Order: sequence, then structure tokens, then C-alpha cells
Amino acid sequence: MVTDNGGAPCVWHRLLSLAICKPKIRRSAKRYDLIFGFGGKRYNEKLIYVAEVTDKRVAGDYYREPKFSRRPDCIYRSVGGRAVLKSRARYHNNSDQRKRDVGARFKKADVLLSRKFRYFGKAGTTDYKRDYPAIKKLIEALKRGHRVNHSPTLRREFLRLRKDFWGRHRRMKLGLPTDSDKTRLCNTDSPSARC
Repeated sequence: MVTDNGGAPCVWHRLLSLAICKPKIRRSAKRYDLIFGFGGKRYNEKLIYVAEVTDKRVAGDYYREPKFSRRPDCIYRSVGGRAVLKSRARYHNNSDQRKRDVGARFKKADVLLSRKFRYFGKAGTTDYKRDYPAIKKLIEALKRGHRVNHSPTLRREFLRLRKDFWGRHRRMKLGLPTDSDKTRLCNTDSPSARC
């Protein structure tokens, strides 16, 4: 992660959502998948969050369902089937990111939801590196992007890490976002994308 400002992921009312940015993760992840969000070099590779996908909304359902309409990352609304940025949008309000986020007609509007997560944000640490050498090696060599398939050793370490954090931390939200600037760049492949 190059930005952690409350947009992706968005933790609000005991629900973690990925609704904007991270399009490849949102498209490929499915229920029960685990997502580990590690900070980039700027964040010293700290662990920012761990989430199990407990639900997924597709084709713009997230943006049409009233129960999600007030969430900070629900920044689009449907007007005649087209995605329109809400006037009160907290994110992506300096440039048009509809094509990347959701598609003009919500074709790419996959949204991941989790009620089983631990979000550390600013309180995240690199302590995992001490006890999980395979994860440490992966993160220190990692380039931008997401990974899906891991070696059996790495998979075991990720599962142990999740179990360890679930056992040590009962609360789901343990810290505030690392950045307060809502306009920070969230990806480097699109200089105008903000998250």
C-alpha cells in the first residue's frame, strides 16, 4: 500500500470495505479469501490490515443499496445506470477515476466487504518480520501489485499470522489511518488517481 487514508480500505461501523482503488484485488478476490495489506517502503512495510472477505457486491450493487450510501468510500451514485461522483465524495474528487474504480456503467464495481478483520493503520508495526521469516522475505522483495498464489510454507505463515493477530487483538479497528490527506496518491500507475 502506498496510501492509507481511510479510502481503501474503508473501516466504518465495524465493516471493512474495498470499493475504490485496488481493482485487481476487488475483481479476483472471493468470499473467504484473506487479504493482507502491507505498507510500501514509505510505511516501512508495516502490516496495515488483515481481512477475510465475508461478502462481495458486484455490478454496482454497493452503490445502489441504501445501507451503504453513507459509507465514506461509497463515492458514486447511479444516474440512468451510469456512475456519477457524489458531490460530497471524500475521495477521487480531484480527478475522474470512474473508469478505474467502477467503469462508466458499474461494470467493474466489485466491492469486497469484511466483518472479520483487524485494521491497524497508524498503529501497524513490522513485528511480523521477527516471527515470520518467509513473509519478511516476500515483503522486502515485493514490487507493486497483489499476489494470489503462494508456496505452502508462505501460506502456512500467513495463516499463522492471521491466527496470531486474531488471538492478540479482539478489537477489529486498532488504529486510525496513517495519512490524513484524502488526496494522497493511491497508485503509481495512474498519476491522477487519488485514494
